[in-house]
Amino acid sequence: MADSWTELRLVVPRGQTDAASGLMWELGAIGVQEDYLPGEAPPARQPWDTGAPSPQPPDVLLRGWWEGDGQRAQRTLTERVADWLRVEGPTAHPVQADDWAESWKQGLTRVVVGELAVAPPWLAEPGDLIIEPGMAFGTGEHPTTRRCLEGVQRNAQAGATCLDVGCGTGVLALAAARLGMAATGIDIDPEATRASRDNARENGLSADFSVTPVAEVAGSFDLVVANVYAEVLVGMAPDLRRLTGGRLVLAGILADRAPAVVAALAPMRVVLRQQDEDWVCLELAP
Repeated sequence: MADSWTELRLVVPRGQTDAASGLMWELGAIGVQEDYLPGEAPPARQPWDTGAPSPQPPDVLLRGWWEGDGQRAQRTLTERVADWLRVEGPTAHPVQADDWAESWKQGLTRVVVGELAVAPPWLAEPGDLIIEPGMAFGTGEHPTTRRCLEGVQRNAQAGATCLDVGCGTGVLALAAARLGMAATGIDIDPEATRASRDNARENGLSADFSVTPVAEVAGSFDLVVANVYAEVLVGMAPDLRRLTGGRLVLAGILADRAPAVVAALAPMRVVLRQQDEDWVCLELAP
């Protein structure tokens, strides 16, 4: 890959998005992304939202990337999309390869929770649980993950069993494995379970990761952890009750939705409730 490339930005009417992005691919783009103009992004739609989505703005910002200077693509785009444009374009923005890599890495940190430290490879110290985040998953820096890591440590017993529901990079299951538990992780995303298995190998840990639906997981576990949206927790509540033999640690719950989660899991009882800003972590027992 080239040491540098060029990002071309083009603002087109929404109805011309497919034609313009198709032209960008035709001109050799190595990637094309649709984006919103500054200040025009509608509110993010959450899983619990009902009703019609917010209307989309009339214009789309297309961002395409070319190896090298992209001058030929810029000239051709200028000629062929001129009639569509409401603002001047396309504009060229040179980008160094290292700029993207370093910008992404700067958003990640080494996280110390109790006796565990979790870090990406470039920040890891001896004894850390090393998590390679890739571009899609984190390493444990979100407050909900921190609370789950606390819950894992609070309930860890050598030889006991742990189930991580929605494992992502596998950080919770691997923390349990590091503490001597027999760990299992499940996720609906095959990429997540692949990343989890890679992280297990990186740390020399044994854990079982799969895309097995929670309804098909058999048996019971001494510890079940799930860091997912409240609405998802409510939907899987019967399976969470069935699978929990000891403690159930839940996070990813917005405070105003915590009562719905507690109600769905009844007759399980809350033994610990923690809140960080809008996020609630619950620990329950049968």
